[in-house]
Amino acid sequence: MKNLILLFSFLAIVSCNGQTDLESFKFDEKLPDNSLKGEKDTEANYGLLSYKQANINNYKLGTATFSEYAVPKGYEYSNNNLALFVNSYQNNQYLGFVLNLAKEDEGKKLIDYLTKTYGTPEKRSTDKTGVAYFWDASAKNKWLFLTQTQELTQSNTKYTNTKLIVVKKGTRVENSSDAGTFSILDSFTLAYPKK
Repeated sequence: MKNLILLFSFLAIVSCNGQTDLESFKFDEKLPDNSLKGEKDTEANYGLLSYKQANINNYKLGTATFSEYAVPKGYEYSNNNLALFVNSYQNNQYLGFVLNLAKEDEGKKLIDYLTKTYGTPEKRSTDKTGVAYFWDASAKNKWLFLTQTQELTQSNTKYTNTKLIVVKKGTRVENSSDAGTFSILDSFTLAYPKK
């Protein structure tokens, strides 16, 4: 019976076009098996364990969809990519995700969706070419952190990179349970202070 309920829950989160909506994942619940097939990785800034997803076009965030895209003459990281955070590789309970969009129009659509869904973000201090936004979505028990930066390709052509990190509210660096460890919000605030 439990397996049948899990199967129906998974089928409910997959839309007719086969894209899984990231909004449908529930914190502290085990990720579906198809999402656990990605490459294991540790997020560089916050030390969260993750599974890199091979096909970003299999996912969406509300009305924002994503394509397989790499910036012409870009670096290894100059592409659209997605990784799903988990509490451990044994339990695989969902903690959030990091979404990187190197395709400028998809970054704009993402910001439009987030603003329509979560309201006007708290703007943070950045350098002159970037933006940093924070949403405290308490009703959904989540924090959303978005940065947008100007990057250069190998041929010195500029492009806009958008990075969104969504985590369960209260998540600490390295998913630590130690109250003395910075939360993801504390760490983000150090890098991007309140205006």
